[in-house]
Amino acid sequence: MSLDAWSRPVFNLNLSAWRSIRGRHPEPIDRELELRFYLAGSMLSALGILQKRLYRRILDRLELRPPLFLVGHWRSGTTLLHELLALDEHFAAPSTYACFNPHQFHAPASTQLARPSGDMTISASSPQEEEFALLCMGATSPYEAFVFPSALHQFEALCDPDLFEHAQELRWNDAITWILKATAYVRGADKRLLIKSPANSFRIARLSTLFPGAMFIRLVREPCAVFASTLRLWQSMWERYALAAPLLQEVILQTRIALERRLQTALRTLPANRVATVRYEDLVADPCHTIELLYEQLALGDSSPLLPKVNEYMAQNPPSATHSAETHSADDWRRLVQARWPEMFDEFGYARR
Repeated sequence: MSLDAWSRPVFNLNLSAWRSIRGRHPEPIDRELELRFYLAGSMLSALGILQKRLYRRILDRLELRPPLFLVGHWRSGTTLLHELLALDEHFAAPSTYACFNPHQFHAPASTQLARPSGDMTISASSPQEEEFALLCMGATSPYEAFVFPSALHQFEALCDPDLFEHAQELRWNDAITWILKATAYVRGADKRLLIKSPANSFRIARLSTLFPGAMFIRLVREPCAVFASTLRLWQSMWERYALAAPLLQEVILQTRIALERRLQTALRTLPANRVATVRYEDLVADPCHTIELLYEQLALGDSSPLLPKVNEYMAQNPPSATHSAETHSADDWRRLVQARWPEMFDEFGYARR
């Protein structure tokens, strides 16, 4: 096997995950790399089977508190809010290690690393999107587009379990329930789960059914910044993981419209005390006040013990450098975004220039 085929970064896909993805994307890839996926997938599947035998009965008996889901388009501030709320000891979030290694979800010692998007340092214990665990476990996920960018053409169909075939739907239900219960088991069953995945914006009804009483916080951000930052996200992930040529920005424009329409419709069906909206700009400008308002609106308890931790985190992770680069990049796309996403400016009060 060539060094490149063995050493290049890949997701820890079990055999079921790889077979499903290859079934949808039969594009030619390096034969030795494909062999690596099959060999690694077989071992990861064996680990997953052993893990389920060890923990299935324990997790089946575990009762979850209603989770708090952070939703909204990619690059809208969901990661920042996830990091800040996870500082509250009353919340439990899936770890980075568990999400990228769901077949052996107990995290090892913390190791510092940078996110592929390049804007944040994380560790094995940092809060992470459970979407990566779904992908690795073989549940249908839009994140297969990180490996085969052509999947972006079916993005909504890969997000929404209501659009899956019946077997895929059952697998997805089982996978998301397993991940959340495993997180609660490791981090404390008495804690409220804090879950963040932009893809969940397409799944509000499903998540409300699977996890009664679930609450949702929607993040919004200036549309041009969202578009420019999302382009960079996909490009950085494609550089790292893609096995085929990437696509153009048109799909991102279309996906944002579909996501916001679906999300808005679904959130309107929920009681007001289970839904909140946060502007990313408000969160960055005054994180403590923004979090205080959230805790009051959703009755999440006393926020005062959390606020000093928030101030410390923001002091250690100032957003100023990222803001400057993203503002410059966003201006390059302003005419296109204003023409294609006018409702995003109007609905959330963002000025057009």
